[in-house]
Order: sequence, then structure tokens, then C-alpha cells
Amino acid sequence: MSIFHARSFLSGVAVLMAALFVSACSEEKKEPLPDLPPIELPKDVPALYSGSLPCDDCKARMVQMTLKEDMSVVAVQTIIKETSVMDTLKGTYVVTDSTIKVSLSDNSTHWDFKRIGSGNLSYMTSAGTVYEDADGMTADFIKIYRPVSKKVAE
Repeated sequence: MSIFHARSFLSGVAVLMAALFVSACSEEKKEPLPDLPPIELPKDVPALYSGSLPCDDCKARMVQMTLKEDMSVVAVQTIIKETSVMDTLKGTYVVTDSTIKVSLSDNSTHWDFKRIGSGNLSYMTSAGTVYEDADGMTADFIKIYRPVSKKVAE
């Protein structure tokens, strides 16, 4: 057998093996995804909360924040300097075991809260610790009310 025929034979075998490999991969059966239980939001989270956040360049920063059952947030913040400026921010939130992560205004503003006693929230720093000012005071949000469920309202 000449070198030309040997190379031709080996090339043919390589092409045949590649074709078999590709066809074997293309016949891979896709198994359906398992049914997962829906993620349930803790029933005590949706509510109106009121509190204040730290502010380095203002006298006060007061916030009323509504966490809704559809995981959306509406926060009305009032910043007091020489005058007061009110702003409404909208976004979403995520609940983990002991924290609530709020993302507002197209992800430009993030607030993290630790869930504390009686359904209240405590503001957390970016390091994941509860915020304390120079006097050791925390920035807590008090739960004002829980919205009436849609089923009861109808």
C-alpha cells in the first residue's frame, strides 16, 4: 500500500469517525426538567414600612417603603436639607432567610435589610452588617400594616 493510499484511507476513517461522533451527539435525548415547587414569599413580608436611612449630606432621610406581594417595591423618600425633596422610587425585592434585598430605579439604588423582631427591618451596610451610627443607633424600619389579601378583598 502506498503512502498516498494510506493517507487517503486514514483520512476516510477520520471523517467517518467524526461523522459518527457528531451523529451520536445530535441524538442526545433531552429529559424534561423536574417540577419544582413554586417559591413562596413569607406571608409576613408584604407591608408598608417606615423608617430613616443614613445620610451624610443632609439633615434627615425618611422613607416609607411598600413591599408588595408581586415582589415589587414603591419607596417614597424625603430628604431634608435646607428644604425638603420628596422622591418616589420603584423596583423589586428578594427575600432570603433573614434578609430582604431591595433594588430600586433600574438597579441604581440598592438597600439591604435584616429581618428583626415583630416583622421590622434593620438597614444593613454593604459589608452585610447592621448599620450603626456614631451613637450606636440602628436605622430600623417599623412595619406599619400588612395589606389585605386579594381573596379577602373580593
